[in-house]
Amino acid sequence: MKHLFAFAAACVAATAAFASVPSAPVTNEAIQLQILEHQWTQAAANGDRSMLNDLLDDKFLEILPNGTHRSKRDLLAAVALPPGGSQVLEDVRVQVLGDLAVVTGINRYTPARGFRPIEYRFADVFMKREDGWRVVGARMRRKESGSI
Repeated sequence: MKHLFAFAAACVAATAAFASVPSAPVTNEAIQLQILEHQWTQAAANGDRSMLNDLLDDKFLEILPNGTHRSKRDLLAAVALPPGGSQVLEDVRVQVLGDLAVVTGINRYTPARGFRPIEYRFADVFMKREDGWRVVGARMRRKESGSI
């Protein structure tokens, strides 16, 4: 519960930070985090468990739009998207705050061929560890339902 509260507080802080700052400065770390965000999206779509294992912190927690919580173990057990399914990130922004970073944007998710894309707003929290950046938390909401 303590981790959930800390994650929720980080998401609120990220939302406030992005609402008050037009854009964060582009740094090497910001570029690296954007790349990691895209790698995570592709690894999840393709079922690349090795990449997911490397990107997600062992204490990772994700909160889905319906309120369901998923752990690293849940994501590692998830199946890849079927043919025609995709995830495309848009409007990705990075805010680096020392050893903590928040990445926000829109995930245009298509579950399978023949389905219309659904847009989700996301806020992902990364923590810098000795061996690099790891995703520690994630929150998604349907785009039309407002901000994170």
